[in-house]
Amino acid sequence: MSHNFSLKYYQGRTLLILLIVIFGFISSKALISIGTGLLILNLLASYKEHKFIFVKKSALAILSAILFFIAFLVLFPFAQNYEVALSQLWTKLPWLIIPLSIAALDKPAVNFIDFFVAFLIFIICISGVVVLVNYYSHYNYYTEQIAIAKNIPTPINHIRYSLMLAFSGVASFYYFITDRTRTSAYDRIFFGISSFFLFILLHILSVRSGLIAYYGALFYLMVYFAFQSKKWWLIPIVLFLLMAMPYFAYHNVKSFHNKVDYMMYDFEQMRNEDIGHNSDSRRLQSLQIGWSLIKEKPFLGHGVGNVENATSIYYKEYLPEVAENNRKVPHNQFVFSTVEMGVLGLLLLLLSLAIPIQSVGLFRNPLYLSLAIIILLSCLVENTFESQLGMSFYLVFASLLLKRNEDD
Repeated sequence: MSHNFSLKYYQGRTLLILLIVIFGFISSKALISIGTGLLILNLLASYKEHKFIFVKKSALAILSAILFFIAFLVLFPFAQNYEVALSQLWTKLPWLIIPLSIAALDKPAVNFIDFFVAFLIFIICISGVVVLVNYYSHYNYYTEQIAIAKNIPTPINHIRYSLMLAFSGVASFYYFITDRTRTSAYDRIFFGISSFFLFILLHILSVRSGLIAYYGALFYLMVYFAFQSKKWWLIPIVLFLLMAMPYFAYHNVKSFHNKVDYMMYDFEQMRNEDIGHNSDSRRLQSLQIGWSLIKEKPFLGHGVGNVENATSIYYKEYLPEVAENNRKVPHNQFVFSTVEMGVLGLLLLLLSLAIPIQSVGLFRNPLYLSLAIIILLSCLVENTFESQLGMSFYLVFASLLLKRNEDD
């Protein structure tokens, strides 16, 4: 009796803390840090009672995320600056704490998963309304800023915000189409309106990483529905719609139009080998530098927390003409991790991402696969896991959605 009572307390506290963390995604990094600290205390306070004996099949996939944290532990002794490395290790603690906390939830808590996703959709929509009100209050100014590679103001970093928008938009569409959580007409109306609103908002903000991630996940989801319904003829229609939507946005959404025009200008500058202040050119250069650094120390990398220093040294030695404000660390999570921790670190990162995908297959958990696609596409163009927000967002919702498999 006392064991079950203690377990319920653990689950109740964990769910409440996760709400705090999710709210922190769009309001305050401090809340994310506080939430992570509370999860640590919650685990320590509850370990003696249940010792996580119900770590089951879904938990094995969830706990694979810990592999990436293990990479930091294994390679910590090889760090060049232990103070920086220790700080980096602390920053990466959510890779251990969040999966373990969620894996330890018992099956009754699985019923709350859809609520957490709906809560994210709700707060993203509310914040989106605020963003649009601000944008249209200064319409001419912000529209012109986009034409020179600036961004519309968002509550948090525009790239992380666009990724949460992408996931929320795809999740809204999924819930609207399926019967899984449609308990009333109000639910269907909410998800339908949210799906449409977030689609519009994504194109107004015109953050490329978010748009690419959104279209990639949406394509997968539509193929999933085609396979589930055995209506194969839907696939070419889906492809046509996915190509038509950006075309429509280009001719009807001024901010999207300006973003595409700037991209074309940036690409032309890159073809002329004029790096200058062009963002895409600098990103490409950062990847080339990353590859050079990998070749210098391929197996164990340049050390935990030492990527910025190694990159700075490379610029000073080989590219001193590049202004300091134009110098970038590699803008690709896989390249960044390999520079930092070598092939070993890259392998453990890939395993931590691949094991959950393999465990759910292509069509058993479409919402998780949609999130995985969004994150993987993001990692190709950004250091998604080098920010507290990007890392925590992935770990919370990947871990929660993997718990769905306990229903199977």
